[in-house]
Amino acid sequence: MKPVVSWFGTKCEHCIKCLKSCPADAISIVNHEVQIDEEKCIHCDVCIKECPARVLKVHGVHMNETMHQHDYNVVLIPTSILSDMKSYEDFQRMCEAILKLGFDAVEQYSDIEGFLYKKAIDESNKREGIWLTSFCPTINQLIEKNYPTLYERILPYDYPVEIAARRIRKKHQDKDVGIYSLCECVGKMILAKEPFGNEKSAIDYAMTISHVFPKMNKLKSDIKYPIQMNKYGVKSNVEDLFGNRSLSVVRVEGLNQSKSLLDLVEFDRIQHVDLVAMYACYQGCIGGYYLWSNPFEGCYNIESMMEHYTAENIDLEENEYLIQRELNRQEIKSMKERMAWFARVNEILDTLPQYDCGACGFANCRSLAQSVAKGDVDIQACRVKRKGDRE
Repeated sequence: MKPVVSWFGTKCEHCIKCLKSCPADAISIVNHEVQIDEEKCIHCDVCIKECPARVLKVHGVHMNETMHQHDYNVVLIPTSILSDMKSYEDFQRMCEAILKLGFDAVEQYSDIEGFLYKKAIDESNKREGIWLTSFCPTINQLIEKNYPTLYERILPYDYPVEIAARRIRKKHQDKDVGIYSLCECVGKMILAKEPFGNEKSAIDYAMTISHVFPKMNKLKSDIKYPIQMNKYGVKSNVEDLFGNRSLSVVRVEGLNQSKSLLDLVEFDRIQHVDLVAMYACYQGCIGGYYLWSNPFEGCYNIESMMEHYTAENIDLEENEYLIQRELNRQEIKSMKERMAWFARVNEILDTLPQYDCGACGFANCRSLAQSVAKGDVDIQACRVKRKGDRE
């Protein structure tokens, strides 16, 4: 896959906010240049939010360069876009405006989200042990890269937007269809073929909501697009139904909270829970970086339209939604190997001052210790240690 987050350093203030905020310790600063380790990056967009100079960016796709390449163009809109709307009628008018951008059809996939939402709760009760579910690519990458021993505990469901794209291709198999995904976050953007080269995807192009929102607003009229949303799919994006205490299900929002819970699950310190549902953003998908509204107001907007979500529930065949999850890593460490790795890193960490000052170009002393353990850098990269050794 092509690099996702790019650094344009001409106006960089070297404030190290990107480095200190990265939840995956994927950023380092070497020779005054910001470097992003794609092996560690989970595409959470935290560094983009924190950069005051706006020199960390993600490139999208320009419609005027791609739409002429296909006979029929379809745009998939995320359920979370409802959070930007003041009424359901406004939402339908906005969908008609999206159509005027040059698309032949506007499609939603809240019905697929609703099906998988209920399927996850039902199946987790029948499976032994704790299961994890997330339709957030950022969370799944976090588990893959930082908690590989838990990767097989993720329920084997494909992303709803991918399922929707395959269903569209089957429906229009006699046409050359271009499928666009309108995205609320960086994580969802990486699912498409363009601009990041995910050739396994059924989606051709990814665009950010914030990029097209001004254009949509200008084209909006009184004409309403006849689109319906499924209430269970909407609820799965925002409401705390996963946290229903009558179920052995826990919902977790935010990367820090997700990491804390995964630490407990990995060391078998969570009991009496069948399912853990995780979201990288606060308030679920409506916390996406590319949405215009804030998640507080967005939650109210979505709740106020609940009576209008009338799309029928659907049933999917297993071959439509089940997938075989495979780790990208060539080597998967066992728990014994991971414990040995932790011991090696801790041994190096004990020789460092543990000020977490960032002067070495790493987010914290542990991140530096990990790089030293892998042989990527010398321990003398620590300025404090280097000065102490000289004295």
